[in-house]
Amino acid sequence: MWDRLFHEKGGADVIICTDDGGTFLAHSSVLMSASPIFSSCIDKYKGRKRAVYSLRLRGVPSAAASAFIRLIYSSRFDTADMKKFVLHLLVLSHVYDTPFIKKLCTRELELGLLTVENVIDIFQLARLCDASRLSLMCLRLIIKDFKSVARTEGWRVMKEANPSLEQELLEAVVDADTKKQERARKMEEEKVYGQLRDAMEALVHICRDGCRTIGPHDRSFEGRQLGPCKFPACKGLESLVRHFAGCTIKVPGGCVHCKRMWQLLELHSRMCNEGETCRVPLCRHFKDKPKKDEAKWRLLVMKVMTAKRKTHVFSLATVSARLEEE
Repeated sequence: MWDRLFHEKGGADVIICTDDGGTFLAHSSVLMSASPIFSSCIDKYKGRKRAVYSLRLRGVPSAAASAFIRLIYSSRFDTADMKKFVLHLLVLSHVYDTPFIKKLCTRELELGLLTVENVIDIFQLARLCDASRLSLMCLRLIIKDFKSVARTEGWRVMKEANPSLEQELLEAVVDADTKKQERARKMEEEKVYGQLRDAMEALVHICRDGCRTIGPHDRSFEGRQLGPCKFPACKGLESLVRHFAGCTIKVPGGCVHCKRMWQLLELHSRMCNEGETCRVPLCRHFKDKPKKDEAKWRLLVMKVMTAKRKTHVFSLATVSARLEEE
């Protein structure tokens, strides 16, 4: 109905003019209900007893002005008009305070009209029009594909006309890259702490229950099925435990493989609450020995205890590197 009213113009009492000579009719009641700016402009004519009011929409072609008024009437638009005049409509929505049209323009840009080629121009316009969501969308695209954006004509013009904005965007790109690297570092840390937790569980499993062909000396492994173990770190630890048991230079620092085992045993001791019943070798030994770097070990234990279990391939080298850092 509203779209029909827009096209048929019956009872229209407003003439809208544009700078390119275009004119078309509209209804004052519709314009005033949609825009406080239109309402203020039309109110000025109320005491003059005019049958028809005249309004001028400056700075936009008549086709864009017509598309804007149609949106006010019915929220409908032609796809071709939106694609061609979306920036004009955004400006008009800001000037005439029609938030729903601003929101509509933002949505259409988000759905595909925003590109690497036009993002700088739209970003600057969005800031002038207080379109915060659109500004954020533009900034995200600039950061995501900065190399391509920096090669566009829009960037070159902005760089010459507004150096302070260029500096602001460069700082935003650097800041986003720094945060990305920090997130990657934290994810890698969490991965390693998860592997350490897997290692602690597998160590207790091997020493208490036994697994495959290795375990406590008082357990028999004949006839035991050699299927996959549910502990992801078990296979890697099995070879390390075998080496540790037979190595002739297992003093700390004498053998790189044994050093890893010593570190894992000490970490277990600091996490273990079983006391005398613990079956893991040297658990009591590490509890009784003088503590060194206690604060670092406590922090490591806390991080391992709160880490999520990992199901990816267990890496002794990665785990050892983390223990060395701690």
